[in-house]
Amino acid sequence: MNEKPESTDPSDDGRTIADMSFDWMPWNRGIVRRGKRRKRERAARDKKTEKQQFRDAVKGQYLAMLPVLFCIIAAFTLIYLLLRLWLKS
Repeated sequence: MNEKPESTDPSDDGRTIADMSFDWMPWNRGIVRRGKRRKRERAARDKKTEKQQFRDAVKGQYLAMLPVLFCIIAAFTLIYLLLRLWLKS
């Protein structure tokens, strides 16, 4: 007996064209116990150093954005002054 119901779609014959099971997918790795390992790693790190590194990174980001901010402010100032001269009645 044929246990498989017959498909009405002639293009679907049930074959797998590409295997979609990848090892890097979380559901294909199996059970991963991350909680205990993360707690041990966090305990090993010095929290003060971690905070200081975070503050230094944020400070560096703000310093990197300052020239762009100054250029934007200068452009708006220039546009404002040019419009003021042009529309002066």
